[in-house]
Amino acid sequence: MNRWRGHATRHPLWGAVELTLAWHVVLVLFAKVILPPLAPSWFPGLGATVVNAVCFAGAWLILWRWGWLRKSGVATLGRVRRWWLAVPMLLVACSYALAGLDGSTTVLVSSLVSLLWVGINEEVSSRGLVQQVLAPLGAMRAAIGVGVLFGVGHVQNYLFFDAPLDDTLWQMLSAGLFGFACAGLRFAIGSVWPMVVVHGLDDFFQIHSPGAAPDWWQVCVYVFHVAFGVWLLRRYGSGAAAELHSAVRDDRDGRSDQAGALD
Repeated sequence: MNRWRGHATRHPLWGAVELTLAWHVVLVLFAKVILPPLAPSWFPGLGATVVNAVCFAGAWLILWRWGWLRKSGVATLGRVRRWWLAVPMLLVACSYALAGLDGSTTVLVSSLVSLLWVGINEEVSSRGLVQQVLAPLGAMRAAIGVGVLFGVGHVQNYLFFDAPLDDTLWQMLSAGLFGFACAGLRFAIGSVWPMVVVHGLDDFFQIHSPGAAPDWWQVCVYVFHVAFGVWLLRRYGSGAAAELHSAVRDDRDGRSDQAGALD
């Protein structure tokens, strides 16, 4: 684990790619190989909940072993006075519920729980762990890297979960832009937890909307995510990225000093 941390801090881009790939491998293995189908009538989303809880535990363990739980925004509420910055993205998420929600009470409750776990898992691994690794590249490049890796990662839905290719490609674009905006929020707020709520509700309302949103609205959402992310990064990103870079550098220097003392 220490060698991996050293490699990731010396080579942020490679480290982020490796961590993203490892996370997806674990997710697919548990979803398709290790766990049996888990969809009881009283909790149809049980399987998805368990898989996401397992992957979250893996990302949490890495952050804990590397001493990054707080600096990654996972074990802190960050700058609480800036949580309002997540409101525009929350309103966009809620817009998908304007037409109502489809599904029985059991299905809706089960889905809400499982999708909140999706939000926890994906925000801790992407905007927590991966973004922390990419921080030395600077705020803008780190956020772009987070968005690209998060978007490309959704190709797993086509490769392993029988999603149509055209749907998957649109989901990759949507997820990438969403991830970019969330990366901007993470730099501004210093915590992943506001994005967990936004992420979980966004997935929930889109999945259970009785129909797809109009194309013009989806295009507006894409433009908003890009513009909002760029604004956040220009307004708050440089200071936050410098803080994270300094923390990573101090961590690396501390390990070097320890190794020299042992020598």
